[in-house]
Amino acid sequence: MSAAFQFLPALQQRQSRDPAGLTDIFDPAVNLVIWQREPDPMVAAYSEFLAASATHLAFSQLQTVAEPAQLAELLSLRLPDAAGKTEFIADLQLLSEMLTCLMDCPAVGFRLKRLQQAMCPRFHTDHVALRLLVTYYGSGTEWLPAGPDAEPRRQPQLPQQLQPSAVALLKGSAWQGNAQGAIWHRSPASNTPRLLLSLDPVGE
Repeated sequence: MSAAFQFLPALQQRQSRDPAGLTDIFDPAVNLVIWQREPDPMVAAYSEFLAASATHLAFSQLQTVAEPAQLAELLSLRLPDAAGKTEFIADLQLLSEMLTCLMDCPAVGFRLKRLQQAMCPRFHTDHVALRLLVTYYGSGTEWLPAGPDAEPRRQPQLPQQLQPSAVALLKGSAWQGNAQGAIWHRSPASNTPRLLLSLDPVGE
């Protein structure tokens, strides 16, 4: 273990019921912020429809790079019709707008995916600057509190889990000055359907 890694200070993870708390991600001592919000019933209903119905629908995932203003039309064309679709699309666009505003970037790397099994079952860090994650349906992403030796193989820790609809900003190793401080996370061990949104800032 390098001396630099040994003396890396403990990093913090913060949670808030106020969306303004997402700005805490700019604190060098923070590598994860979570906006705890109550699920919208219409959004939750449509999310369950997408997650549970994908076996007989064409939808399994949608991946693109787009400006937030382009997303509503794209999603309207690509997502199946059902109650709550309008509210669901509005939420996706809102989160995209929030991320582009927060990171001062014009577009997002957008991925909405239905999962039947763990996509990334091992704890890992992302080689990106920042990633926004929301589990709209099913078990949420698991994460580990970061200490001076955050790697799970060196310091076993009890994982914590994101709640459905919670908005999480995960700082990756490509964030300036954060090469060793990225948050460790994984997909939960579950074979029940999940619906996961992932947004990356593009063109910062």
